[in-house]
Amino acid sequence: MSLLYKEEKVLKKLIVSVFIVMSLLLSTSGIHAYQEGIIIEVGAERDNAPSGVQYISYTIKAGDSLYKISRMYGVSIESIMELNNIDSYLIYPGQILQIAVNVPDNDNIIYIVRSGDSLYFISKRYNISIDSIKRTNNLNSDLIFIGQRLEIPADEDGEAGKGPDIFYSADGKIVLNNRTEGSAVSAQEESGFNNRVFPLKEDKTEIKYQENEMIVKYKPMIGSQAVEELEKENDLVNISTVNRPEGIIARYQIPEDRELEELLQEYREKENVLWAEPNYIYYPAVVPNDRYYRNYQWNMVNVNMEAAWELNRGDNTVVVAVLDTGIIPGHPDLKENLLPGVDFVGGGKSYSVRSYNPTDYDPTDETPYEKGGSHGTHVAGIIGAVTNNKMGVAGMNWNVKILPVRVLTRSGGTSWDIAEGIYYAIDQGVNIINMSFGSNSDSYYQREAIREAVSKGITVIAAAGNEGSSVYYPAAYPETIAVSAVGRKNTKTAYSNYGPEVDIAAPGGDYGESIISTWGYYQNGNAVADYNGMIGTSMAAPHVSGAAALLAASGITDPEEIRSRLLNTAREPVEKGRDDYYGSGLLDVYGALLNKRIEEPVVFAAEKSGSLLWVKSEFQKAEDSSFSLKRIEPSADIIAAWFDSNDNGLIDSGDYYGESVYSKTKEGYEINMWYLSRDDSSFYYQVIK
Repeated sequence: MSLLYKEEKVLKKLIVSVFIVMSLLLSTSGIHAYQEGIIIEVGAERDNAPSGVQYISYTIKAGDSLYKISRMYGVSIESIMELNNIDSYLIYPGQILQIAVNVPDNDNIIYIVRSGDSLYFISKRYNISIDSIKRTNNLNSDLIFIGQRLEIPADEDGEAGKGPDIFYSADGKIVLNNRTEGSAVSAQEESGFNNRVFPLKEDKTEIKYQENEMIVKYKPMIGSQAVEELEKENDLVNISTVNRPEGIIARYQIPEDRELEELLQEYREKENVLWAEPNYIYYPAVVPNDRYYRNYQWNMVNVNMEAAWELNRGDNTVVVAVLDTGIIPGHPDLKENLLPGVDFVGGGKSYSVRSYNPTDYDPTDETPYEKGGSHGTHVAGIIGAVTNNKMGVAGMNWNVKILPVRVLTRSGGTSWDIAEGIYYAIDQGVNIINMSFGSNSDSYYQREAIREAVSKGITVIAAAGNEGSSVYYPAAYPETIAVSAVGRKNTKTAYSNYGPEVDIAAPGGDYGESIISTWGYYQNGNAVADYNGMIGTSMAAPHVSGAAALLAASGITDPEEIRSRLLNTAREPVEKGRDDYYGSGLLDVYGALLNKRIEEPVVFAAEKSGSLLWVKSEFQKAEDSSFSLKRIEPSADIIAAWFDSNDNGLIDSGDYYGESVYSKTKEGYEINMWYLSRDDSSFYYQVIK
């Protein structure tokens, strides 16, 4: 390389540097030194601004040019250069320019074209004809571009141009679906489900696609105007569009009176269409594939397990002692998570419960089918059935160890045997003790044993009882976490005990909507494994024990801290102010793991453009799951509901979000909110107020 060439390069760099510095000095009202660069102050208003002119600040982005900016704001290149004291077409990313924008002296409004817009779309939004828009803006064709500034004329009633002086309203309710979008859990329609035995076979029910949506790809030579004509012919609502060189791809909502398959076939036969297909549903991996999960385990949905499983699925070092009627030890949906157990029923008594004397080390539940089968196996399955194994049911903990301690029969158990079982669990170093039994008798033995367990760092959880009366012991002891039962709609069941001792409520099921779990019975000297539905606070308590185990797996092991997490993050019940029934509220496992209460979502109207939501109303918290927006601007096209789980100001993974298409004439909105899976980090909306 020659010396002359090197000098030439240096000289060119020097000239460019001088030009940039001069541009900064001439085009700004002030420059201040700062640690990491230069702050350029540009005022948006001027005292000597002529009437009908507004000054705005524009930051240059990659790909910008003076020509593009002039078209965007409808001003001349010369006026931009004169206002900013620049004498060259050279601009650079990060440079800030002042733009003098003419404000209409009539009732018209200014609209900036965004991704996916067309004159047809804008005309429909503002209820104005395409010809009126073209005439007002001196357009010779239907071609518009992103960032272009359009003046929208008022319609005959002057409504479109009045902008923020004209507002609309919308009322409705929020439906919070405590699961990932697309993962369906259907209702139990038969009244006898609480007595039904479920065979070991697969249920293949699955929703494959959105029933009222289709996606179409057009051939490359087909323009937006031809696409819009097809949309109008078939009464399709364009939800979103992707413009690609190889052809436009559009997502549509189809008319209610059209069959999806029929419409798909019609479009596939059109000359201008490359392909048409349904909007298929893909199920996230975090939703377990257990056979009965989707159709029957509504309880997991109600305590927000799908969101919780994305944070933690348990740990095999966490041990939950289930003090109950024993277990079906060879149950294929449990045995991987079972530790060797023990039996304290019917054996010789030790001199002191502290020096317990097990009957034997076989915790097999010998309850026959006729007497209801294995209560303890059902309880254990809620906490930790083997999950995601394409078999039976899902447990709350995918990874956990369950210690079965037999202290009862189906006819009951003594306070001595129960106390022995507690001390045994203490010596085994368990993290949690679940006690799904109770009595209205206060036992010193039991209470001393429970106090000892808590002092050793063990969380003790107990069922409130099923008599519709005061809370039973041991749940009534202040050292335990007392659990009442709610049904599918999160309202108190008729059987659940209540009182000031209740700490929290969890799904216990009700008649016709039982809790499905592992189960079994004893017959002719053999334990038979199966599944069944049961109801009671006995089923509610293991939901809280399962949540406590997940907290322990997250490193939260102190009993008081676990209690605080569970109670402080419980969701407000449907029937508010009835603390004797719900305690601190409804169990929310996701909230407990986040250490954040899932509050009522905010609702707002917005104009949707790609990944941007331009807010077009007030923000309103949905009280009692309902909302009433009163100041919606005409340009709004959706009503959105949102809970920001991580407080980052973005609608993204880990949040709850739902939306509904907005129409000025629609009444009674119902917005379904869904959990946004953390597995899909690409999904987000930016909310711009």
